[in-house]
Parts: sequence; structure tokens; C-alpha cells
Amino acid sequence: MGATYGYNPLSYALIDLFVSDNPDFSTAEKLIQQGADVNGQGDDKSENVLSEILYGYHSNPTGNISIAKIISFFLDHGFDVSRNEGRHGAQCLSALTYSPFEKELIGATKMLLDAGARNVPIEDNEPDETPMSAIGTEGSFQDTGEGNHYLGNIYEAVYQIYVALENGKSYSGIESFEAAIGKKIIRVMAVGDSINSIFTSVDLPTSMHKNCFYHNLYMLFDGGYLICTKYASYWVDTTPIDKKIVDVSKFFSRIIDHKICNVAFNHNSVIKGTTHYGQPVTSFRFDNDVKLTFSINFGEVEKDVYCSYYYYDDGGDV
Repeated sequence: MGATYGYNPLSYALIDLFVSDNPDFSTAEKLIQQGADVNGQGDDKSENVLSEILYGYHSNPTGNISIAKIISFFLDHGFDVSRNEGRHGAQCLSALTYSPFEKELIGATKMLLDAGARNVPIEDNEPDETPMSAIGTEGSFQDTGEGNHYLGNIYEAVYQIYVALENGKSYSGIESFEAAIGKKIIRVMAVGDSINSIFTSVDLPTSMHKNCFYHNLYMLFDGGYLICTKYASYWVDTTPIDKKIVDVSKFFSRIIDHKICNVAFNHNSVIKGTTHYGQPVTSFRFDNDVKLTFSINFGEVEKDVYCSYYYYDDGGDV
């Protein structure tokens, strides 16, 4: 074996095994029995055995190995998320941000949090480097830089898990926007005091949009709701809404009692001088073939008047 970067050789062999294309759990069992330390750290104290694996593992070509199975294996074999003043768990949560586990990111985050992982700095001398800050930064980059709005919205759901955690609320019901696909929209609600104060028009030389909104919309279905924000981000939750909301279903009569069939993402670029602003464009297709599209005036107006707006594919308002 070559360099082990401060890990004991058996622990490093465990990392090597799990970042291969075909990790084998029986071999992992033998390495642990021989002395591999599932809680081991190497020279880089911002990482540990499991966080290295989460960051470096690439999906098994057969599709049989899931990130949940890997995390569960380590937890069952003594991995301690509270070790090193909670940094062990935080390092794993942070590693998920940069892992290839897009589809499993939400469930993996919940699994680690349920085991006691916390949103704390991953090392002593970097107090601002937390799992929450990592997911927020990467989600913003995907949306405005890469234009990968699918992944940006997966990250948004994870970020909302941390928001709930920090506020002492349940995060168990937070899921990807994809959880709304196949659901029939019963009502659409909005944060606000009056139905007449929810939607406005923006009519500026560089920004002319109808149906603009500055606070969350909630598309209610049986068992939960899809949240649509002023930043054109989306996730599902099942916990009770704790804000003052009003029924704005009359503005969405074309989608009420219809199921979401699919969600598609597009991207607009607004160029001001040398600055490129990315605008997410999200379209929801319903079972009556209606397409409801949301976008955002990012880059067209000053930050304090950012908003989302919606329109139908045929230009109709309601």
C-alpha cells in the first residue's frame, strides 16, 4: 500500500474499498475486524473515514449500492457523529454537498441528522464552514452559475432541512419538489393579509412582468404542499404551515383539481456589462396539458425588489 495520508493502513484500505466502483460489505467487515477504525482521521482534520467516502464514492455501475446503505453500515459499526465535538457528523454532512449522490442527498442528510449529527463548523479554525453554509453556497452556484436548476432545487430542499433544524422544527416532512409529481392540487395559498395584495405587476424599462409575488405560494395536495418562493425555488413539506396565508386559488383555476405530471427547467441569462445573471425558468405540466411556468426578475431590478412571476404557456392569467 502507498501513502495513507495519516490514516492507519487498514482504515485507508476501508476508504479505498468504498470509493471503488464495487464496494463489498463483507470485505469491509473483515477490515474492521482486523482493526480498521471507522472513526479514524488522517492528516487533514477536516475529514474522517466516512466523510472521505461520501465525498469520493462514485455509484456502483450495477446500481445496487446506495448511500443510505453505506451510512447505515458505518453507524451500525460504531461511527460516532458526535465525536470530535460533533465535527465528525458535520464533516459527513458537508461532504454530501460535493458528493455524486444527487438523488439520495435529502434522505442521507436526514439519516445523519437523525443519528445526532449537527450543523456545526467542520473544523475549529473555520467557524463559518458549516454544512448549512456549504449547501447554501453550492445551491446558489448551481442556480445562478451552472444553470443546473434541478440540482439547485435538490440543494434548496436540504437547505430548508437545516432551516427547520435551526428553528427547532421538524424536518422529517421536507422532500424534493419531485414528491409533488403525480399529486392533485387542491388549493393554492399565499403568505399575506389579503387576496388582493398578493400579486402585482413590475413595469420598469428593463422589467415588465405580470403576476409577480414576493412571498411564498403553497400548492396544497392531499398530505402536503409544494412551496414556490420569490427566488424561484421549490420543495415539498408536510408539516403545518405556521404563517398567515390566504386562498389565491382563483388565480390558478386552470390547475386546481389537476395533477402535476412533470417539472422541467430552463435558464435565461441577463447580461449587464461584464456581469451575467442567471434566471431559473421552471415549468409544471399538468394532466390537462396546462403548463404553468415560473421565473424571476433576478438581474433586471435591484435586489430589494426581486420577485417571482408566473404565466401559462398560452399567455393566459387564470
